[in-house]
Amino acid sequence: MDALHGVAKFAYETGQLKQLPRAGWLLAGVRDPESVAEHSFRVGVLAYLIAALEGADPDRAAALGLFHDLPETRIGDVPSVGRPYVTTTAPHDVAADQVAELPDPLAAHIAALIDEHESAKTTAATPESRCSRDADKLECLLQAREYQTQGNEHMQPWIDSMVAAVATETGKRLAAAALEVSPGAWWAEFAANFGKKRT
Repeated sequence: MDALHGVAKFAYETGQLKQLPRAGWLLAGVRDPESVAEHSFRVGVLAYLIAALEGADPDRAAALGLFHDLPETRIGDVPSVGRPYVTTTAPHDVAADQVAELPDPLAAHIAALIDEHESAKTTAATPESRCSRDADKLECLLQAREYQTQGNEHMQPWIDSMVAAVATETGKRLAAAALEVSPGAWWAEFAANFGKKRT
């Protein structure tokens, strides 16, 4: 069998994250919540930004953020309220099964990314894992602010808990900025200046 058959299967599996809604938002009454894949995309971008500002390796941090929820293709997205009642297999063990058909160096690399992200709250945490974890929390904060702006009145607990969970200096400053800046500010500014010449 061609070694790339395993890569193709893995790629199809990652696509399941596009179908998997973020479960916490369903509990908050969001009717059409973001998918895990949508969440992971912005986590990767935020991890890159935070790491660049923190003096860490932005490429590594972005990779951690991009892959951090990959085990959820097999165990689902268990919201915080469900974690005391549901026991799931450790992300390391899920990832080991997910990458089993990949070429060995690639499998080891992807499994290491997931392990490194998971280590963010340990003494072995790398700067990149801390940036990736902060990006995960900040993405939730940004999404909660966006849902709040759309009229969902149940977002404040998410906002408060995500602000409290951020650990890096850049992450803390970014969380404060996210509370001060309206989610639509980028568009309002662009629209107000559309067609005007830049100097």
